[in-house]
Amino acid sequence: MNPKYETTKKEIKAENTKEDDFCIHHADALTQVKTFKKRGLKVNHIITDPPYNISQKNRFHILSNRTGLDFGEWDRDFDLTGWIEDYAEILENGGSMIVFNSFFHLGYIADAMKKAGLVVKDVLKWRKANPMPRNINRRYVQDTEFAIWAVKPGAKWIFNKRIENKYERAEFHAPVVSGSEKTAHPTQKSLKLMNEIIEIHTNKNELILDPFMGSGTTGVAAIYKERRFIGIELEVSYYNIAKTRLDETQIIKNHKMSKKILKRGRQLKHKAV
Repeated sequence: MNPKYETTKKEIKAENTKEDDFCIHHADALTQVKTFKKRGLKVNHIITDPPYNISQKNRFHILSNRTGLDFGEWDRDFDLTGWIEDYAEILENGGSMIVFNSFFHLGYIADAMKKAGLVVKDVLKWRKANPMPRNINRRYVQDTEFAIWAVKPGAKWIFNKRIENKYERAEFHAPVVSGSEKTAHPTQKSLKLMNEIIEIHTNKNELILDPFMGSGTTGVAAIYKERRFIGIELEVSYYNIAKTRLDETQIIKNHKMSKKILKRGRQLKHKAV
């Protein structure tokens, strides 16, 4: 295991940022959970995209400006399943745990979830409209990412089927992030994707935790959808990106709420007259 992630060593001092709808920690997820448990914290849901351990040296820098599958040291030697048991412990009964990862590792993650007392329900698929081509004359284009959805028994789990759909497929269609939404994080998830997952698997005002928040997309979606959010990120550059995005999202939400309150006040005043 990479020493940065060992639970017996605290490589950095945790730094916290707390706002109206979110609280984020610049910390090691494997040590921060110990603090959560000591405080008796419980969360309604865990939605996360941890390192995949798929980085490898390649020649993409020769062929183009792409980094390919070499995302950096943070995506090497990570314990793919060692964090699951501790986090399952702070998950409320009936809560969902949704974990993105490479198709290589889905079985290991599902086994770890079951060992932690969770019930695996489905595999979610993110179908990308604009996937990155790799060696197109020798390989299929990899246009899908996967996530395991599990629930903690003991209460009814949440599944908000959309009224317009006869039934829900475990498949979400969204492009790879680009344009103004794109940050420096190489494996950033689509905001459209996370909005839809959060709408289906959580309710308003519930608390969502992302132990590996990266650029903070899960938190941005949570705030937009009127949920509360806790995030943890070890890499300081990504923590700062997430903090900026979440601060901006909170400002936008507060502004919209203020406008609604003012509009409602005018309506009531008009009725009184």
